Amino acid sequence: MMRYIRHDKVNRVQWDALIEQAPNGLIYALTWYLDIVSPGWEALVKEEQGRYVVVMPLPVRRKFGFRYLQQPLFVQQLGVFSVAPVSARDWEEICSLLRQHFRLITHYAFNTDNLLPVPADGVALPGTIRTTYHIALQVPYAQIVNGYTSSRKRQLQQARKHNLVIEPTTDIEQLIHLFDQNTAPRIYGLIGEGHTYPMLRRLYYEAKQRGLASIWQAKTTDGSVVASMLLLEYKNKVIYLFNSSSEKGKATRAISLLIDAFFIAYAGTDLVFDFEAPEVPSLVQFYSSFGSTAVPYFSVSYDQLPWPVQLIKSTRMHLYRWLSRNQGGR
Repeated sequence: MMRYIRHDKVNRVQWDALIEQAPNGLIYALTWYLDIVSPGWEALVKEEQGRYVVVMPLPVRRKFGFRYLQQPLFVQQLGVFSVAPVSARDWEEICSLLRQHFRLITHYAFNTDNLLPVPADGVALPGTIRTTYHIALQVPYAQIVNGYTSSRKRQLQQARKHNLVIEPTTDIEQLIHLFDQNTAPRIYGLIGEGHTYPMLRRLYYEAKQRGLASIWQAKTTDGSVVASMLLLEYKNKVIYLFNSSSEKGKATRAISLLIDAFFIAYAGTDLVFDFEAPEVPSLVQFYSSFGSTAVPYFSVSYDQLPWPVQLIKSTRMHLYRWLSRNQGGR
């Protein structure tokens, strides 16, 4: 039977052991990762003979006196993790517990291996299908590059003429600096040093201690860093978590070179590269140009808050959008 438990009741050893054993185990669902991105997270669990056999992390937040779920920053997917297939009865209990405990889910993403059946009561969780993009690296590099679009191949040929140096680094501050100077100014409402950057640093340092993180950077011949990317590797999946480039980096297609260099280095391994694609058409086109495969996952979203609270939320959202438009036009 599935049950809801608070953060302090989670058996962390059993939880991490299950994520490690589960075929769909993701780095996002490990306890240390959840502690950073969603302090005080809660969970649904099922036990058999005193051991966790099914778990579902719940990134709980609080506002207006209500507890609700919201997908954390730097976490594309969560959902249900188990060693054996999840039964229809388990799914019914999961759906029922979510509806029972949360009147608001702004966005909660299940993982690509979760197939949510319609519960016996016919009341499915409302949501949408989202898409990420994967490339399996088990084949030789020649086969990987054969899947690139003609424009991506051509742009890589042009990029190599700039003689950029591709190398590993541990300089997370350089990556953050590139992002802060070149990308952050275009993101209205971004709380850099107040929230996003400290979280990214903690994730990197904790993952690096465990041998699960790497940073690759592209430098000009005079030593200037023009692009950088942060990758997380857990089990057989590599997640393209964070990246940025300068204007020169964009002009020289440095990010394309970084991704291609990683494929050259790890072609023929059992790794799967996950672009962790956002729903942005230009980025989808970029990731697809490497011959990646679209992989769907389900995202739940619903609002059953009282009408006065919904009105306050709606007013705040309209104000935010108005400010975003006006800020962008300056």
